[in-house]
Amino acid sequence: MKIAFILSHGRLAPSNGVVSQALTWKKGLEYLGHEIILIDMWQKNDWKTFDIIHFYGFSIYMRDFINGLHKVNPNIVVSPILDPNYSINRLKFYANFGIQKLNLTNPYHGLNTIKDKIKLFFVRSEFEKEYIVKGFQVEESKCVVVPLSYNISSSQHNTLQEREPFCLHISLLMDERKNVKRLIEAAKKYKFKLVLGGKIHNDIELKKLQTWIGNAKNIEYKGYLSIEEMMNLYSKAKVFALPSTNEGVGIVALEAAALGCDIVMTKIGGPKEYYNNMAEIVDPYNVDEIGKSVLELLEGKTYQPELSTYISNNFSMNQIANNLVNAYSKLI
Repeated sequence: MKIAFILSHGRLAPSNGVVSQALTWKKGLEYLGHEIILIDMWQKNDWKTFDIIHFYGFSIYMRDFINGLHKVNPNIVVSPILDPNYSINRLKFYANFGIQKLNLTNPYHGLNTIKDKIKLFFVRSEFEKEYIVKGFQVEESKCVVVPLSYNISSSQHNTLQEREPFCLHISLLMDERKNVKRLIEAAKKYKFKLVLGGKIHNDIELKKLQTWIGNAKNIEYKGYLSIEEMMNLYSKAKVFALPSTNEGVGIVALEAAALGCDIVMTKIGGPKEYYNNMAEIVDPYNVDEIGKSVLELLEGKTYQPELSTYISNNFSMNQIANNLVNAYSKLI
């Protein structure tokens, strides 16, 4: 198959979950022999030549583009990348609030107006599927759950390595939804070693993080990490914690689990679906739940190596690429 991948909005941060998802799927599909074109809108594109046109994310821009595109090639699918921190009823309101003639709209309303021109919605969890089906009144048959895959080769798996007694967290650290402040508070209160890695945008954010850490000797900030540094930490850490207040999947946690870490995961949203009851699920607003769960795993409780085996069997790049091909094939 020849498949077009289109990013529906600009890329600002160097670490971008939407881009990461698309590039990982591209790699998996190419391994299976399919041709993936990352669309450059400055170039002339012959839309009729594509078997599938796959959009990642959604925006007002997509509404106008898809309205014209479906007349040329109707095989349009969308991965909306919906990370809701609001109710389904609120989404319904957003999706239905708009008057096109007066140019009163929002991205949700824009997507709602073109939903009939989209053949399939690809979602990453049952949680996300419920929001699409109920929030946009999309038929369940048009909404396919395709989980994300981790992006680790089999040669990097080393789950039997002896673990060091620390908790790891990697993210865009000063993004409020990553909940790093409460994780730091939990480390201080329950006195476990916490290693932080990830992007800091500027000196103001760095000073804020340092203020949160204070003089705590058990908390270390490693800075922005290379892929090699991340793999090394995944292979050493006993626990990886991602107690986000809002999260779509959390690929870093999936990678950490594949490499042998035990996982502390937020109970909010779809990420917990990936662990088959083999992770500690916590209320991200409760510092004590976070702290006690991390400490319990550091002190001996474990779901490994069963968790790593489960992740490898269900969320490898090849497995997810085959899921994508099966879904695409029904459209052509």
